[in-house]
Amino acid sequence: MAALVMMTDFRLLPAQRFHQAIVANDMQMLQWMIDNKKIDDLRNRAADDNGWSSLMLAARHGRLEIAQYLLGLGHEDECISTDSEGNTVPMISAKYRHECICLAYLERYPQTMSEVNRDGGSAISWAAQNGLNKVISWILDHGGNVNQRDIEGNTPLHHAASWNHYSTVSLLLERDGLPGLKNHKGYTALEYAYSNAMDKHIRDTAAKLHFKRQQQPPQARPFSSSLPRASGDMHASALPRPAQPDHFK
Repeated sequence: MAALVMMTDFRLLPAQRFHQAIVANDMQMLQWMIDNKKIDDLRNRAADDNGWSSLMLAARHGRLEIAQYLLGLGHEDECISTDSEGNTVPMISAKYRHECICLAYLERYPQTMSEVNRDGGSAISWAAQNGLNKVISWILDHGGNVNQRDIEGNTPLHHAASWNHYSTVSLLLERDGLPGLKNHKGYTALEYAYSNAMDKHIRDTAAKLHFKRQQQPPQARPFSSSLPRASGDMHASALPRPAQPDHFK
């Protein structure tokens, strides 16, 4: 049976075999095809139904070694990979929880950290939804917007609260995430809290941070005037309490 599978694999077109090698995490086959010039286009977009490049496919399946290899070969030197919906490698790797690939890519192409797809989704919004704190910290350390909105007006804090990521909520609040910001439907992150416990966590953390910052001299307070503010944005008691927490999709 194994021999039959191998024979079937080699009867595929080179572009399909290259695609298959990435999915199967077959680094030996991948290198052999490249070294022997069996593949003309390293990006190989035509072989994927989603229009993903080779690197995007590696990001989807968490193939870190292959992703690093493709980056080293200059996969992105000509242009940054995007699919028909505007997704990038950082978005895909964050969406599928492959934090190491996302960080490796961002280190090499930091200009992609705030890119958005057609739905306004970004690397930080996917990272917040999946609790990828290292990705969030990297983006914020390099000038990213902690309150970056998607097409529905949701901030990373909306996503983290909805998906019940306590440490991520704490991180976003500590980095000046504003719990009083409303999305386009008029709801705050509190109203999207996954549970009553998450609702309490947001309020308690926001109140502690508000008190701590009030003890600092004005010039030492971390707020940036360029960030959006909302009435009572850091004071938990000033935020509306929903009758019943809701989980948004």
